[in-house]
Amino acid sequence: MQTCVDRFARALFTPSKLMALHPRKQGHPGNAAALAPAITLGVISAFEGFVEDFLATVFYLQGQSFGQIAKKLSINNPDVGVVDELVRREFPELRGKIGVDFSVDVWSPPGVGKSFWLPRSLNWEATKAEAAGWMQVRHCLTHGLASGWGPEVWPGPTKNKTPPASSVLRRNSDGKHSLGLHGAITCARVYVAGARHVATVLALEFEQKLFWKTVPDFPLKAAPVP
Repeated sequence: MQTCVDRFARALFTPSKLMALHPRKQGHPGNAAALAPAITLGVISAFEGFVEDFLATVFYLQGQSFGQIAKKLSINNPDVGVVDELVRREFPELRGKIGVDFSVDVWSPPGVGKSFWLPRSLNWEATKAEAAGWMQVRHCLTHGLASGWGPEVWPGPTKNKTPPASSVLRRNSDGKHSLGLHGAITCARVYVAGARHVATVLALEFEQKLFWKTVPDFPLKAAPVP
């Protein structure tokens, strides 16, 4: 299990280092605007890889066959909510532990006409909803429906009850939405915290302790935004 965490840390290394390249000044950051979508894509890809590795390991330790493991991990674009549902189904005894005493601090997008992002805390249910919205952001970026460069129209999801990408982005006066570095940091914190929480609950079930010191936490840093 610890090897999976170490690989997760390695996968997050480059996205975390991209943050240092942003000028963090008022006004459009120029070419640095490309950093936010790059961080978002990198973090969610790292989460997807971690989920596959970690759950495959857990299912193996549980005694499941390779065929069962392969079938159960045939999931597309797993977000925090999808992982939550899968773990609850496979480990019903953990239903009372997942999401308990969980909290993650993120940035709240400013309203129209406002300039500063404000910190807020998310509980487990809010984190799952936020993660679903960020998965839609990834979908739009991956399929060329939006670039993440500046204010744009982000098409809605094709599935009912799925939060749209716009639900986690900054709304502009013209009805368009933008990603920005603060948004990318929020995405990273949601997915890293979600992964850590579920993995820790599962590890304790197998009497293992995980060490997360090398996993980047994408700290909140107050700064002017475009």
